[in-house]
Amino acid sequence: MGLLSVPILTSPDFGSFQNMAKAPGFQRSVLAYSLLFAFFYLNYHVLIPKFYSKKKRWIYAALLLACFLVVSYTPDLIINSPKPPSNLPFPNNPPHKTAPIDLFGFRDTFIIQFSMIAFLSILLRLDHRLNTIQNEKLKAEVNYLKAQINPHFLFNTLNSVYALTLKKSDEAPWAVLKLSEMMRYVVTESHAEKVSLEREIQYITDYIDLQKLRMGNHTNLVYEIQGNPSGQKIAPIILINYVENAFKYGVNPDELSNIRIFIHIESHSVELIVENKITVKNTSFKEPTTEGNKNTKKRLDYFYPEKYQLHIDQRDNFYMVNLLIDLS
Repeated sequence: MGLLSVPILTSPDFGSFQNMAKAPGFQRSVLAYSLLFAFFYLNYHVLIPKFYSKKKRWIYAALLLACFLVVSYTPDLIINSPKPPSNLPFPNNPPHKTAPIDLFGFRDTFIIQFSMIAFLSILLRLDHRLNTIQNEKLKAEVNYLKAQINPHFLFNTLNSVYALTLKKSDEAPWAVLKLSEMMRYVVTESHAEKVSLEREIQYITDYIDLQKLRMGNHTNLVYEIQGNPSGQKIAPIILINYVENAFKYGVNPDELSNIRIFIHIESHSVELIVENKITVKNTSFKEPTTEGNKNTKKRLDYFYPEKYQLHIDQRDNFYMVNLLIDLS
């Protein structure tokens, strides 16, 4: 409203609507400011999110130039009237009248006005994006805290440890130590924004080792790590969800199970491939799994925007996840 009121407030015929509405200069000014108004929303809703935010800066600059030419020349093309001499601020301005001060200057070209509108829309869009990211981060943190330790895994592990103690197995102290290390990692280190990739992989290894306690000869497990994780950093507890799903749906004592977990590390990236045969079709797992996948996707979007590739292939009795993260 403030933008569209500028032509009215700066018109030399302000106070006489009929004279003002008939003046070609006023008509040209209203059209130009209306185009600026439209450009603001076009820039805010389309150009910035599709080009500026995605770092397509040259395309964005070219589109800005095109918009500037449209805003500058369209009024003159539509409203045909001779331009006023350069010493007169408004067309058809009588010599005895003094036009009000033009709030922006360069009225004919709209350079300053256009630049201000473009800059303002970028600032508002970036502020909106920042607020959205902060809200999503808070939601992701809450969901992440809720799901740090999968209760099914904890109960199953405690049951397995209990069975080992009844048998007085030498593996019982080892299992308690593994579970203790996992709990310590979750409680003390996983709140950091980035942790050592080596420690994150050790967490996954401990998880798999504990899962082996409840697996027998009916499960064929392949777990491979290639590359050196030393010196690399990653967001904590961001890979484990897909590993958990493999054991949740891929271990069945009444059916032959196949689980393959492959971690490939390069200088600035880590790739996780998880494949498993679906042997458990328990609907009670479906909702928590869906929520866990959504939370992991949100955390990936937050920590690695446009720096990861996630591919999930699900068929009747087969599930595969391929996640590649650029850690640079």
